[in-house]
Amino acid sequence: MLLAAAVARGQGGRDPASVLEQARARLQAMARNLEKYVCVETLDRSSYERAASERLVSTDRVRLEVSLAQGRELHSWPGATRFDARNVDALIGNGPVSTGAFGGYLAGVFGQPGVTFEYAGEQTANGRRVFEYRYRVPVEASRFEIKSSTAWRAAAYEGSFQVDPESFELSRLTVRTGELPAGAGFCKASTTLEYERVHIGDSDVVLPRQSQLEIVLDEGREARNVTTFSKCREYQAESAISFDAPANAESAATRSGGRGRVALPIGLPVTLALVGPIDSTKSAAGDEVSAKVVKPVRRAGSPEVLIPAGAIVHGRIRRVEHHLSPSPYFLVAIAFNRVESQGVVSPFAARSEPDAALVKELDANLTVRETGFRFWGVGTFLFRTGKSSTVIPAGFESKWFTLVAGR
Repeated sequence: MLLAAAVARGQGGRDPASVLEQARARLQAMARNLEKYVCVETLDRSSYERAASERLVSTDRVRLEVSLAQGRELHSWPGATRFDARNVDALIGNGPVSTGAFGGYLAGVFGQPGVTFEYAGEQTANGRRVFEYRYRVPVEASRFEIKSSTAWRAAAYEGSFQVDPESFELSRLTVRTGELPAGAGFCKASTTLEYERVHIGDSDVVLPRQSQLEIVLDEGREARNVTTFSKCREYQAESAISFDAPANAESAATRSGGRGRVALPIGLPVTLALVGPIDSTKSAAGDEVSAKVVKPVRRAGSPEVLIPAGAIVHGRIRRVEHHLSPSPYFLVAIAFNRVESQGVVSPFAARSEPDAALVKELDANLTVRETGFRFWGVGTFLFRTGKSSTVIPAGFESKWFTLVAGR
């Protein structure tokens, strides 16, 4: 550890160098301790165009679960049985995203050699006296990676943090990018993280409450991501966590009850009605969603019922977006992966096409923004409205066509 400047004692008599040493030890332990916890991470993203003034172009929301293992953040869809081995950008597949807010920055700033620190004075934050420090992480000590056009590359970063000189607890941490690797696709990024004490089980722990990421993108665009953490819990002794390769989080469920499982041919029409509403002010990509089969599903020309009316299909919301330009509309995409009938769970894959005329009229982009890839096994629904929110009600019916399950 290096302290980059000689410092005087704080007004309360505390030695800033001593406070830093004890706070750093506590924060290293805090980063390790985060591996015992999992939180729900809700990401609200906004995209702006920067011309004479900022203009909001679109918003969307994503929800994940997050934990930490060996300094690396791991993510899954809420309620899934395992964490996904992929990077979070591959899991979400749409729009700018960053990791580090849950615990990656703590491990990188306070657990790595070669980081320099400098005392920046006393501040008052939320009525409390805090010591503020600046830090710098050079590229050779950095775990901070930025995706360029060809690969992930390490980058230097710097920022500041505030700690209570009595309890040594962290209350605020900022992160700013340094020189960026070629092909990064953006000019600069900064993150502000706020921490709070949370009671979980029989103990109190300091966990991130919220982070705000601001990215200045190329071509006069800017993105702002606000991440909030909630429903944090400690792993129980009987919990089993699997870090499998990419797979549907619910694949274990589709393996249950092999006898009586339904094998569906491609192209069968299926009418579905939502079991519960999808509210743009609350719902997020990643949330579980269910729908009821309205009419019996049969093979063409056959009396055999493959899926009875009343069967329930399960899946997740894939996109919840509000577009304001050039025309205002909401886009909601849903993907189902299993059907449940009389206690038997079978694979299920289907597609629902949006109204082509409405797509053209709204100039709606149905592809994933960052990859240009169009998901096949989804239903995409467009709702033209100038209102700030919309609700797809329970009972909303839509027509789907079966695909080969697992495609």
